[in-house]
Amino acid sequence: MPHVTLHYTGNVEGFDPDAALHAINRCLADSGHFNEAAIKSRALRLDHYRIGVAEETRAFLHVQLKVLPGRDAATRAGFATLIVAALEATLPARHPHLQLCVEVDELDADTYTKRVIDAHNA
Repeated sequence: MPHVTLHYTGNVEGFDPDAALHAINRCLADSGHFNEAAIKSRALRLDHYRIGVAEETRAFLHVQLKVLPGRDAATRAGFATLIVAALEATLPARHPHLQLCVEVDELDADTYTKRVIDAHNA
């Protein structure tokens, strides 16, 4: 916990999803709200997508951050702001039309289960 999912359109020239995930994980770890080893992130490239109806080149990066409940709206909004800044810092060049979107959702604490299996400590 937390879980980060980054969806990005395949037309963002030079975008490095690994660098973006690293930057997002770093900003979340530096926020002081999460144990660094608990942050799990993944990126999914989208090759089939539409943005509006225009035929011009448009692109987006969308991050969904899932956290356990208990943080107020201002704190969750702060996470979104940190993530947008981390994404902007990893963008290669300016794209003609690029949307950066972040949503912060709460996991259901009653149904979320986590077990760490560490062979080094067995």
